[in-house]
Amino acid sequence: MNDLLSQAPPAAVREGLPYWIFYFLISLILLLLLVIFLRDKDLRHRLSMGLAGAKRRVLRKRLQVRLDREKRRKIFLFREIGRTIWGERIAPEKFGVLFERLEHVEIEITARHTALQNINDGISAAAMELEEARKNRRALLKQKETGGKIEAADIRAARDAERAIKRRTRDFERKSKVERAGLRQSGRKKAGEYECLGAQADDNRVEHADLREFYDRIDKVNREILAVLDKIEKLG
Repeated sequence: MNDLLSQAPPAAVREGLPYWIFYFLISLILLLLLVIFLRDKDLRHRLSMGLAGAKRRVLRKRLQVRLDREKRRKIFLFREIGRTIWGERIAPEKFGVLFERLEHVEIEITARHTALQNINDGISAAAMELEEARKNRRALLKQKETGGKIEAADIRAARDAERAIKRRTRDFERKSKVERAGLRQSGRKKAGEYECLGAQADDNRVEHADLREFYDRIDKVNREILAVLDKIEKLG
């Protein structure tokens, strides 16, 4: 009797419904949903349009990324053309105004480099002065501790000298920050002038052996841009 009571109950009692009934019900529900979907044309149409719209959005985004990449490549090529023309002074009679602007930018960059170098020299000199001032203050304090006749005014003067050097260093650092920001701005201006020069050379297709390869690469990029734009237009 005890053995009979200790035995586990049948699976149907332990689990509720048998597994096959559970799967049968799930299959029946899925079948009903499929029948409803197949009979409801409007639902099928909305689902199809939703999927097609999502696909178009993904494709459009990919094409836009591709288009932006090609445009950046074209800008890079323009700048390379401009740098080549300026470096070799190609056709100055055609690009007189742009050459003048580039000349001014280069003068500006040179002046900023010189100013930045002077500032850095000032920072280095101030650092050495500060180290000497610290040594002087420490020496005065040590003499006072060992009984030397050091006036408080001498120690205050040494500390004031340190503070003055630190203020001068901070002033140099602020000026350095301004000059470095100006140098970056001048560099961006120069890149923009290169780009303008390259675009103008491309429009006129100035003949020069060193520019032909650039023109071929730009033509290839232009074809790629047109192809991408055509695909984007077809997506609607």
